[in-house]
Amino acid sequence: MGKFLKTALMLLMVGQSPVQAASPLSLTAASGDLPKLERQNRAAKGLPELMAISHDSSQVQQPISDFENLYAQAEQAQQELAMLTHKVAFLSGTEASVPNIKSRERAKAKVASKFNGDVTALTDLARTTIIANDVEGVVRAYQTLQQQGQIQQVKNRFQNPKANGYRDLNVLVTLPETQLVAEVQIHLSDIAAIKSGPEHKIYTDIQQIERLAEQQQRQLSEFETARIAKLKQQSTQLYQQQWAQIELAQPQQFG
Repeated sequence: MGKFLKTALMLLMVGQSPVQAASPLSLTAASGDLPKLERQNRAAKGLPELMAISHDSSQVQQPISDFENLYAQAEQAQQELAMLTHKVAFLSGTEASVPNIKSRERAKAKVASKFNGDVTALTDLARTTIIANDVEGVVRAYQTLQQQGQIQQVKNRFQNPKANGYRDLNVLVTLPETQLVAEVQIHLSDIAAIKSGPEHKIYTDIQQIERLAEQQQRQLSEFETARIAKLKQQSTQLYQQQWAQIELAQPQQFG
């Protein structure tokens, strides 16, 4: 109840009555208590809508090209994004997760290694996550974010999964006050559990193998290369098996 009151107070601060917001929440709050098979059946009903969300990988840039100036505004942007994310989660009956901003060291390293020094390409300094119990919840969260935020880009990884089979919605929004671009990831809880659990260990193991070879200034050995390949295969199997359970709930469309 305390969590509900805290969220309701937050919505009052942004001009949204908790009475107005109660209806969407009441329709979905119990979904996490449903048996797994029932949740999968409900998830299958939302798959066509989820797959219909357009995938857009066009480039989005920050309005600031100087790293120090951009980083100086990141904390304020994170607070603004947190408010938006909690509101979206409340209205859609999902769960919000708000981490710290990306560290200065990691941010600088990403600009140098991935963006060739282009600071404007760093769009995930401020980032949050929304977790839904079923596919219908993912769709609701996205539709609510459309209504409440200014979406600039959507990577629909349910349409176009990563090489290892990982799926989510990766959404970039422009924040109205700071005008910075920020990232919202919308996860399906069963897939998020793999990412934060067994797949995270696999990722850590691969990083350790690669880091050791780098520290010793040598190429990966044949054994290490084979070990990494096996670990990546395990990661792919985890995600594919989980997604297959959802597909099997509606084989006539996704078989």
